[in-house]
Amino acid sequence: MKRDLAAEIAATRLPDDAVAIWSLGQCGFVMKHGATTIGIDLYLSNWVYELVGEPWSRTAPPPIEPEALPPLDVVLCTHHHEDHMDKRTLTALRWKEGAKLVAPRAHLPLLREWGFADSSLVGMNHGETVRLPGVDILAFAGMHADFERDAEGNHHFLSYGLTLGEIVLYHAGDTIGFPELVDWVGAAKPDAAFLPINGRDYRRTAAGIVGNMNYREAADFANDIGTKLVLPMHYGIFRHNDENPAYFVDYAYQTYPELPFHLMRLGERFVYWKAPSAE
Repeated sequence: MKRDLAAEIAATRLPDDAVAIWSLGQCGFVMKHGATTIGIDLYLSNWVYELVGEPWSRTAPPPIEPEALPPLDVVLCTHHHEDHMDKRTLTALRWKEGAKLVAPRAHLPLLREWGFADSSLVGMNHGETVRLPGVDILAFAGMHADFERDAEGNHHFLSYGLTLGEIVLYHAGDTIGFPELVDWVGAAKPDAAFLPINGRDYRRTAAGIVGNMNYREAADFANDIGTKLVLPMHYGIFRHNDENPAYFVDYAYQTYPELPFHLMRLGERFVYWKAPSAE
């Protein structure tokens, strides 16, 4: 029998030292902590294919329609690639009263064009923090080959540290690893890190597809920032821009045998519980 994912999200109740995470594909997740429900980089349409055609068809349909999700308190977008800042999904979501859409400040003009009011938008740039009901957000700059900024110096690619009670989650969005990012994120002491593993190569670069950490870099980065858990992402939706997550498992197992990780299936609920400190 097919699970009612929307009902599962709405009904999930956890203690304050735990957060529920649902994988919705690519880099998209819903997180629930207490009464706060958050979405990030939700790609629940086939908009990339609608815009450019093959080879950008999905390998699997979305696990839920955007309008079927329970009303959300906060939605974050790390950058404007259509599989991370998806117009079809964002304009179909249901929102709680006073809900906020958080995105790089460089992309606010586009979101206004899509019909979002200034009162619902929160623009961020590297190093900035914002406190919203149920979550504190810290923005870090990301990059592909180089930092990309608008004319005012606002970064196009961000990643976010989310503090939910005593739990700190890091969502990398699209980025390669670089020494400054290790320092920034490591200082935030993330309990769990969502990291891309799809990598980059000559053929994809020649086709205009900018790349991210590969599976080795993701494991190395996770080890260097000292996270307690790695949740690999950015795989399983586009066949030509993909990676086998088993490669991450093998490399992490061989290189960092004490590094915890979990591979999430599409639509899966995973509960992260923060164990009490031994200190």
